[in-house]
Amino acid sequence: MKKSVIVFAVSTVLSVFCFAGNSLAQQDVAPPLLVQQNPASAMPPAAPGVPPLPPAAPPLPGPGVAVVQTIPAQTLLSHLPKAAATVQKLNKQLAPGKVWVMRAPAGEMEIKAGLLYQGVVVAVLHFNPLDGSVLPLGINPRTYQCTVQLQAIKARISAAIGNLKILPAAEFMGPEACWLFPVALGDTIVAHVKVYYDGIHIVQDYAGNQEMMFYGQ
Repeated sequence: MKKSVIVFAVSTVLSVFCFAGNSLAQQDVAPPLLVQQNPASAMPPAAPGVPPLPPAAPPLPGPGVAVVQTIPAQTLLSHLPKAAATVQKLNKQLAPGKVWVMRAPAGEMEIKAGLLYQGVVVAVLHFNPLDGSVLPLGINPRTYQCTVQLQAIKARISAAIGNLKILPAAEFMGPEACWLFPVALGDTIVAHVKVYYDGIHIVQDYAGNQEMMFYGQ
């Protein structure tokens, strides 16, 4: 009888530890990445000194507004807390990507760098071509020359990435069927990260990934 009780107690303890271990493992699981396909028209413009890209093959259909239109608003809203919890897991998992220089439509210089998750760009940082500082979104200096070295920009990324914080507040982007979360550096918003409407998948920054792939250094 005593032996049976001991065996039962040991089995119960092991079950508790296994359940706790599984729960912790689920909490630590990295969010899955959703790689979307965008139209060929979303291909990045040519960078200075770089020949135009060849025409792209027709893209596969991706998630979008047609998906969202079939889902009740209340269901979408019910996924928001899950999306906020998902995106918070990225705070310590973003890695610096390559840096590239481009010209905006008016001819002014732009310096960008990718923020990577699982090796894919999920957000883009913008830098001041005059001093290499990280720019808040919406500020685009009207300068037509770059006076900073890309190596200095790379050093800025390494220094800034540990101070980036994804804020737990979002807006919904219907055309892409995703939640858009701001990324803050100090008291400025410097980028956005997207979570698919299901609240589970991190969405690739397609345009940023294409630009880094072809122009990154």
